Amino acid sequence: MFSDDQENQQPYHHGNVKEALIGEAMKFIEANETEQLSLRRLAKEVGISPSAVYNHFPDKNALMLAIKARLYSEFNQYYEAQCQEATDPKAAILEMCLAYYHFSQEQPARFQILFASTLPMEWSSPEMVDIACQSIIRLRKLVLEIYHQYQVPCSEEALVDHTLLIWSQLHGIVSLKNTGGIKAAVTYQNWPQTCALVHDQDVKRLIKNHVDNTVQSIMNAQYNDSHH
Repeated sequence: MFSDDQENQQPYHHGNVKEALIGEAMKFIEANETEQLSLRRLAKEVGISPSAVYNHFPDKNALMLAIKARLYSEFNQYYEAQCQEATDPKAAILEMCLAYYHFSQEQPARFQILFASTLPMEWSSPEMVDIACQSIIRLRKLVLEIYHQYQVPCSEEALVDHTLLIWSQLHGIVSLKNTGGIKAAVTYQNWPQTCALVHDQDVKRLIKNHVDNTVQSIMNAQYNDSHH
């Protein structure tokens, strides 16, 4: 336990203690040591008393919420940098999906915290939801452009359904790649080796097929409507 004198000697003034704590926490995440992360450990690393940490984060959930907000901001910036070229909505959706995959490969620890961990619903806030939903809102707009491009009428439910299908199936593909869980099935079922998703080009092929199939299903909706 730090004394008051030790707390007063710490190098961070009140205005940036919170940022210092988040910065130290990020080091644990990057080292894949999130389970070892605690408020008391952060206090020691930053050089403040444990009680001072609670002025900024009442518990670990509050800390993780702040970390997720930081990571979503970084993730959104990554998307902005990666998704600038495509003008056709289908190409733009594929660009988004590939950016999601690339992020998972380039920043695996951050990806794990963002998309493979959950926080209690009561910790959500309008600000947190806004920053967390930027990418899926962008995807929804692109799916709507597909509907408009092929002059297919749609309800909000159908629009969101297609958006969620793209996102959830994409996450499934990326998870299969990251965990390697599909390799055993491919080996013992004698499936084509490309389905093991070992190589980038195989993952990208499957993601492209996924986007193609989604757009085709929207086009099929146009055909079905015109024949009823």
